[in-house]
Amino acid sequence: MFTGAHLHLLVNHAPIFGSLFALALLVASYFTSADVLRRTAFLVLIGTAIAGAAADLSGDAAEEAVKGLPGVRREDVQAHSQMGDKAYILAGLLGVLSLGALVRWRRRPIPASATLVAVLGTAFVSGAMMYTGLLGGQVRHTEVRPGATAADAIIIEPPRQRRPPATGK
Repeated sequence: MFTGAHLHLLVNHAPIFGSLFALALLVASYFTSADVLRRTAFLVLIGTAIAGAAADLSGDAAEEAVKGLPGVRREDVQAHSQMGDKAYILAGLLGVLSLGALVRWRRRPIPASATLVAVLGTAFVSGAMMYTGLLGGQVRHTEVRPGATAADAIIIEPPRQRRPPATGK
């Protein structure tokens, strides 16, 4: 059965990689194919905002799915949720500004000054998205949890019992 938790896990990486890809396109636009790369980056930022909305809207279902699981700490879930809300809003604002830039300069090349503002905004959103992802990883991945011990990992993922090898009898 496909649930909101599945959707969250499916889309939560898209805003991270989308914002980083858009940042790379914007920086590259200073060196080659300026207008094509800038317009592409702005389209990617609009997509990133939509993916951020999907991740944020599916977050409550994901929270419900992990609530009560061994090793899941409420404070980790809350930190991720709160940062996710902020990152989603920032990505949404940047997506709206990107759409506005595409409309504003639909018949002219996008100026370098507008691109500089987009680079700074995209770098900020990329950082917010990456930090949100890190906090989300800490919910179920002890390897990225500060101060986690081997005992913490065993609570989340107990060692698997190996089956004895099958004999040919």
